[in-house]
Amino acid sequence: MDKQPAGVPIQLKFVTQIRDGARKETIAFDTNGLYYEKGQSTYLTFQEPNEQGEVNTVVKIQGTDVLIMRSGAVSMRQTHKKGQQTNGMYTSELGAFALQTKTDNVLFEWSEKTKKGRLFLTYALLLNGSDAGRYAITITFKEEKK
Repeated sequence: MDKQPAGVPIQLKFVTQIRDGARKETIAFDTNGLYYEKGQSTYLTFQEPNEQGEVNTVVKIQGTDVLIMRSGAVSMRQTHKKGQQTNGMYTSELGAFALQTKTDNVLFEWSEKTKKGRLFLTYALLLNGSDAGRYAITITFKEEKK
């Protein structure tokens, strides 16, 4: 059994900006989670508020590759590779959808000194082959003060 590394408790802010033609939408939430490193990868784990129920999210960051996995009320697996198009899946009570993303930018920073980090990624999303707009995700986090 692979033992989960002990994570550092963090306060996290997750902001998604969506541009679809003239429409602009921002979705944001604050939550607590864990930050840990394992091998060459950095992980953020947290629970996401969702009207369909509890959603557990894991974000794995390795260089300019980001994997976002959601489980619970929705199930999603989406890989982002800078400058590349990738395929993923999204499943909820509404059904299963094929995701395609073309990721333009991935930027990850973590300061050991200030115990603060930021993940920024931008991408174009196709949902079942249809253009679903341009997305920018910014996750800022900091170590929770004891």
